[in-house]
Amino acid sequence: MNRNLTRPGAAHVVAGAGLIFMLIFASTSCKKNLKADGGPGQSTVPRAIAYQLVWADEFNGSSVNTGNWNIDVGNPGVNSEQEYYQASNVTESGGNLVITAQNQTVQGQPFTSGKIETSGKFSTTYGRIEARMALPMFQGSWPAFWMLGTDINTVGWPECGEIDIMEQVNTNNTILGTMHWYDGGNTQYGGSTSTSNTPADFHIYAVEWTPQGITWYVDNSSYVTGNISNDINNTGAFQNPFYIILNLAIGGTLSGPTVNTGALPSSMLVDYVHVYNITSAGPPVGSKITLLANNGLYVTSNNAEPDSAMMADRPQAQGWEQFTVGDAGNGLITLQGSNGLYVTSNNGDSAMQCNRTTAQAWEQFRWIVNPNGTISLQGTNGDYVTSDNGTSPLYCNRPQAQGWEDFTYSIVN
Repeated sequence: MNRNLTRPGAAHVVAGAGLIFMLIFASTSCKKNLKADGGPGQSTVPRAIAYQLVWADEFNGSSVNTGNWNIDVGNPGVNSEQEYYQASNVTESGGNLVITAQNQTVQGQPFTSGKIETSGKFSTTYGRIEARMALPMFQGSWPAFWMLGTDINTVGWPECGEIDIMEQVNTNNTILGTMHWYDGGNTQYGGSTSTSNTPADFHIYAVEWTPQGITWYVDNSSYVTGNISNDINNTGAFQNPFYIILNLAIGGTLSGPTVNTGALPSSMLVDYVHVYNITSAGPPVGSKITLLANNGLYVTSNNAEPDSAMMADRPQAQGWEQFTVGDAGNGLITLQGSNGLYVTSNNGDSAMQCNRTTAQAWEQFRWIVNPNGTISLQGTNGDYVTSDNGTSPLYCNRPQAQGWEDFTYSIVN
């Protein structure tokens, strides 16, 4: 089946009946968008993980990078969707991918919108696949960040498998994460969660995919896991390469046929898409470490006196330049200074400090392993910690990790 004709929608999981499937799952018929019976949607919180960035698009240009993406054209012909995809609805502006829905009739469809995908240009098997997105939130909107098996044109759908990293419809705060595969028909499993504030604001949507399972995240908190180990219930499709898709559908079976034309034009914004390998060696949880910036100087906590900003300006590593790595769950780590307080990103709004008595979201970081052996720290705001070459305090406000965002760590004996 052509990939332009294969966009099934996710459905909210109903607790209760079903076969054992990590939590619980059930098969449905070949018909799309049927509810999948499921379990309580609780997942095991993983230990701290080391990540290595292998592919990214920061959308910092003036047009879509066609070396990374194909721009689809036409109506997909499924799910009663009412949009016609065209290239003019997909732009880059202000550091974002902008996919805009318009009240415009083209080729018999009452609306136009945009869709891009990486088929033939990039695919991955396993890893963390994430995007930071702001959604349009109007009646009839159906934004999605999802993946399909690269063999779709050979085996068809759902045999190729589908991973819906994020779907949301209309004006509600519910985020859907779903997997589809073939087990005598379209079998689907997944879950839902609600954002703490509106999906019209930026949030990070991700899956972490291993040979054992797929776990869905919103803002670094996991909400459901599906088991794919040992081809359980014919889930072997999820051991193969998948490519990435971003689109904004209008109308359709999941969002309903009614569209608020008064809300148009309206756009879905994507700050970035990142793909990470999950490395075999995790961060040194439980160890005390030093962090050496690429200026040859060490990061210091300044002992938080009086609420001092952290700097990368110390030629020697003593007590204030030592941090204990903790496991924050959901693959994240914490850094605790020798003063017993935690390092905070301050959400990137102000200079970093080591002054928090408890570790909550702003005190949690993703441990990124760079190709040159250095590491970078990504805050829960999606940005990276920068040393600014030691000329100003540490901030967690860089969208990309380059030289000043690279650190060499050493374990203190």
